[in-house]
Amino acid sequence: MRLFKSNTDSLLAAFIGMAVVLLLTKHSGLGLSPDSIYYMSAADSFLSGKGFYQFDNKPFVMFPIFYPFVLSIIKLGFGKTFLLAAPYFNAILFGCLIYLSGVMLEKTNHVKWVKWLVLLIIIFSPSLLEIYTMLWSETLFITEVLLFIWVSEKYFVSYSTKHLLLMAIVAAIAADTRLAGVSIIATGGILILLSYDLKWSKKIKHAFIFGIISISLFVINLIRNVNLSQTLTGNRQKGVTPFIENLKYYGLVLSDWLPFSKWTNSFPVILGFIFLLLIGGIFLYRLFKRIEHNSYEKIAATFTLMYSLFMLTVATVSRFETMNNRLLSPFYIPCLFTISFYLVSTLKWVASRNSKIVLTTVLVFVGLATILQYTTLSYNTYKENNEGGIGGYSDDDWRILSGLLAYLDTNPSIFHNGQIVYSNAAHAVYLRTSQHVQILPERKYQNLVDSFNQTPSEILIWFNNEDNPEVLTLQEVATRKNLQILSKFNDGVVYLCTSK
Repeated sequence: MRLFKSNTDSLLAAFIGMAVVLLLTKHSGLGLSPDSIYYMSAADSFLSGKGFYQFDNKPFVMFPIFYPFVLSIIKLGFGKTFLLAAPYFNAILFGCLIYLSGVMLEKTNHVKWVKWLVLLIIIFSPSLLEIYTMLWSETLFITEVLLFIWVSEKYFVSYSTKHLLLMAIVAAIAADTRLAGVSIIATGGILILLSYDLKWSKKIKHAFIFGIISISLFVINLIRNVNLSQTLTGNRQKGVTPFIENLKYYGLVLSDWLPFSKWTNSFPVILGFIFLLLIGGIFLYRLFKRIEHNSYEKIAATFTLMYSLFMLTVATVSRFETMNNRLLSPFYIPCLFTISFYLVSTLKWVASRNSKIVLTTVLVFVGLATILQYTTLSYNTYKENNEGGIGGYSDDDWRILSGLLAYLDTNPSIFHNGQIVYSNAAHAVYLRTSQHVQILPERKYQNLVDSFNQTPSEILIWFNNEDNPEVLTLQEVATRKNLQILSKFNDGVVYLCTSK
């Protein structure tokens, strides 16, 4: 209770943040992307007793299984009303995120006005609101990142076994929520090994305990994947985007987070490079100055560095979606912690009263400008969401206006006529009908394309408004197949495909 009494402003901020999430999702609930339906279908499969399989009846191996496991618990409680309850689940996660942020900001001795500015920035951040208005695993992962920072600080203050175990358990769960969670494991391991207060014997012991526990769920998940699919994390291809281009996209995301982003958008590579240098410099400075890890901003800066390096490396060596806000959002708040800490430290370091007044005025102006920019963007998002729902499979075009989905929902026999059914939007078909449909092959997987072409006859459900440039186009299908129209609608066609 003492924690709540000393952080009533953080609690109020948490409730405001929850209200914002619910307001943005009022029209049609959380936004649903293909990834969302991967998670939902895996949760459905687990509840049915089959284990974690996805909407096309293939093993769920592209992502770790903890988030679908959490969804299965919610689905067990709410059943068919799950999608109605999902916005409240995200709102609670966002509220926890804001409250934890407030607790940590309070403990870093921030002056109150800085704490309130930072909390308002978090509440109205388009970066975070994009995440918490979608059914994505990042909603859970970002909260786990904050929890890890909070627990880690307690460990580095006391070096107690209890807090070491808690830190390792949070890291293990995070790594089984997102593959990028290995950056949390790296953060904890590096900080333990570089600790100055521990003797080497105890340091090695604690690092070993942390390492074994933190990688446990991740390793179990990988072993399961290999057994089911003979791959560690599904089919992954070599990267096609060079490091410097990934750094450009990285800088563009950072620019969108900053005030006056229209100006900073003009030099994203320089911005990304400078940011990495600053974060790396902070880490090395505190290391060589022998400044201990028992501070939120040091742990946050280390995580930001580890996560950034991990994402840039993975995006370069593996074929990956373009670096975007969703991928980088987990270090948004840790980055904010680090920046706010050093700004406040600079303010306290300035001796001249006039200089302090000028610097304070500048900081308040920049903070308010950021909040104004964020609230304007968030309000525009609210207006768009309120008109037609959040973009994706929960907007009105898919949810209400699709004649093809309405037909599939009322004619389930099409899925049970003995033929394989493919679709370029298999996710949407599963969401509406709960029927397992194969994904139309992506041209980069030649073995899947060959299998599709060699099948004598199959059903193809084609949606005109599905924008996935990776899968075969109708023209490409027609070079090897005769396309006979079975049913035609405003938004798509059901074809019978037979070999030429």
